[in-house]
Amino acid sequence: MKRRVLIVDDVEDIRLMLRYMIEKAGHVIVGEAANGVEAVEMYREYLPDITIMDIDMPFKTGVEAAREIREFNDASRIIFCSGGISKFESTPAELNFVGNGLLRKPFLPSQLYQALSA
Repeated sequence: MKRRVLIVDDVEDIRLMLRYMIEKAGHVIVGEAANGVEAVEMYREYLPDITIMDIDMPFKTGVEAAREIREFNDASRIIFCSGGISKFESTPAELNFVGNGLLRKPFLPSQLYQALSA
């Protein structure tokens, strides 16, 4: 099934890599955002099926952006893609919402494809 995906990461090379892998899997990229503020704006504009979002970003973290996205659409599906969650004392609740997932960087393409199809 072809899905519409929003990519959110403050590192351009990561966005390019994700774009390549997601398009290779047959999905459509509806947008790319470089921070949490852009993520919320683009989510509202494009209403993607899946948002792949880094956690540690400038202006607004992925967790903060996910909270706003959930307020807008509580059925949103977010796959967090991050090197770690060390800024948080405990695992943020946003990682435990139904439909959300976590890919730890570095990850294998097969792990991304599994997360997209779940």
